Amino acid sequence: MIVDASVLLHDELQPNALALVREHVAGRLQLSAPALLIYELSNAVWQAERRGRLTRSQADRVIDSFANLEIESVAQPVGEMLPLARQFALSAYDAAYLSLAQASGDSFITGDLRLYHAVKGALDYVIWIGDYTIRAS
Repeated sequence: MIVDASVLLHDELQPNALALVREHVAGRLQLSAPALLIYELSNAVWQAERRGRLTRSQADRVIDSFANLEIESVAQPVGEMLPLARQFALSAYDAAYLSLAQASGDSFITGDLRLYHAVKGALDYVIWIGDYTIRAS
């Protein structure tokens, strides 16, 4: 399953996001993301530290926790994102997640409501984190 930074960062989505991460850690679900995930996560943590929402120590622990999740980082060929960015009027960053899911045949899970609403009627492989349920084993 392709996961975006919004799933890993938003507090209001925590119960479902934690369930998703637990499934990954237990080996029942493989999480992957475009290589840009670590940059998005690092920037969000840095911004939270700069704004005083996290201490330096907390920010370092958050980054270490992300690193320990071992989410597969996937490089994508240049040009894969542009058609989807155009089609849905999205950033190339958002389109990177969509194109990776499309190319891999995996589902894509997001906590970004704007992104989800932009594609939900057209791309059936996109899942809103609020709708995530643990699969039966």
